[in-house]
Amino acid sequence: MSRLYIYDHCPFCIRTLLVANYKQVSDLEQIVLLNDDEETCNRLIGKKMVPIFEHQGVAIGESMDIAKLLADLGNSERKIRSLQLSEAIQPLLQPVMKHCQALSFPRVIEMGMKTFATESARAYYRANKERMLGCTFEQALENTAEHQAEVERVLAQLPELTLPSEQGNTLSWNDVMNFPPLQYMSSVKGLTFPPHLKQWMQEVSELGGVELYFDRAI
Repeated sequence: MSRLYIYDHCPFCIRTLLVANYKQVSDLEQIVLLNDDEETCNRLIGKKMVPIFEHQGVAIGESMDIAKLLADLGNSERKIRSLQLSEAIQPLLQPVMKHCQALSFPRVIEMGMKTFATESARAYYRANKERMLGCTFEQALENTAEHQAEVERVLAQLPELTLPSEQGNTLSWNDVMNFPPLQYMSSVKGLTFPPHLKQWMQEVSELGGVELYFDRAI
């Protein structure tokens, strides 16, 4: 039995979940850690970082290394299409990442995720993320309109991503990389996604067995 240790809100963890679910990796236990669980991470890889994949007595901790290993271990008939630089959206999102974080950090903590099941886990997350943002969650929420306008401007400029349904209902490594930050943004009620982008998100979500947050967005 292999084990995949994750936070259920973490974009880096979502990469590995997409691959594990899509590739139908067998004998894999998915373990959601509390956000303040430092002991488990330190015991496995010597530092607090997720995801962590424990396989055949060895633990590794880089999300794309884990994703590629899971792809090798999974169903060989479920192919992952190669990376296309023309569909890489991370460089386009990076200039507004602070706005994305200001929108998502205060919201995901209120959505009933297992990672935040205890008050101490919630307090740990809040302290770390408020330090990263340079403001309180309350202040970030007060400035939602400003952050939302900046993010929506960039979402409207993203390249049109290839739909999995246009490629035999298969995922690509672009999908694995592009989906997590956009899934995070689905936690923001009223945030406008272009129709084609939203369809792409829904198709990747279904194939990868990873939920979107539209139905409980805040």
